[in-house]
Amino acid sequence: MSAPERVPLAELLSPETVRELGPSPTPARLRAALPRGWVPDADGLHARRDRRLLFREGWMLVLCLIAFGAVGATFVLGAVPRGWAGALRIALLVLGVWLAAGIAGPLVTRALRR
Repeated sequence: MSAPERVPLAELLSPETVRELGPSPTPARLRAALPRGWVPDADGLHARRDRRLLFREGWMLVLCLIAFGAVGATFVLGAVPRGWAGALRIALLVLGVWLAAGIAGPLVTRALRR
């Protein structure tokens, strides 16, 4: 079940907030009143998810993945024996991570989309 693309403003804002905004709030006031991750739609009666949120804060995820991946790779390569035995262990490790990501990736993606 996916989240709806457009949601009425009354579902996201409390009745007190709607009264404070008045009958015709400006788009800036409406945007400030909405919860984080939501932007007002063009009709002024609905709100939609802000897709820019992932791009705005995604650089931190990429940076952390690179940094911790490099540190983890250093530890793994230092602990693996040389030769074919080490290559086999690395191949099994990569296969295990690939399988785990294939299972966890879709679960995390569905959870983030909700």
